Amino acid sequence: MMDDGELRYLAGIVLAFPWSPGELVVEIGSYSGMTAAFVAETLAEAGLDNRVLSIDPFERVPHTRKNPQGKYKGYLRTMQERGLEDRCLPLVAYSQDAAVVVPDRVGLLIVDGNHEYESVAQDLALYASKVLPGGFIFLDDHTETYPGVIKAVADFGDSGSGFELIHQTYFAILRRVG
Repeated sequence: MMDDGELRYLAGIVLAFPWSPGELVVEIGSYSGMTAAFVAETLAEAGLDNRVLSIDPFERVPHTRKNPQGKYKGYLRTMQERGLEDRCLPLVAYSQDAAVVVPDRVGLLIVDGNHEYESVAQDLALYASKVLPGGFIFLDDHTETYPGVIKAVADFGDSGSGFELIHQTYFAILRRVG
């Protein structure tokens, strides 16, 4: 779960991107859909009709202390209770398997799935090229508790990725410059 500080930054980057019809928010790791719902509501309040695609294997992945298992029924309940069934779309899959079907029209990529280095680095490698110029990548859990996230962000930034690091605390925000 993201705290109020993260959500404020997330709302800021959602509103900073110049959305066009058909462009997507892609969320890797959804748990029960609270972040997806927040983003969809932020878009709606701004008069935008863009969709949130949530990629999560949900109950297909074992629960661990550092990587909790998503709750598919919880995700569906969140969207139903908030009237967002047509704006937030779950894709029940591992992120590496879903990448081939995600279009290259991503305005915001949220990476909050598996927190191990290999997984975060792979998510960045598979999805960063799908982010539109001026678009953002938001990485949650950029803390010492999750050294894999910190290392993957640092390595990605050092790789000449075409993204600039614009914020780094207990989460990181990257913006595509090219």
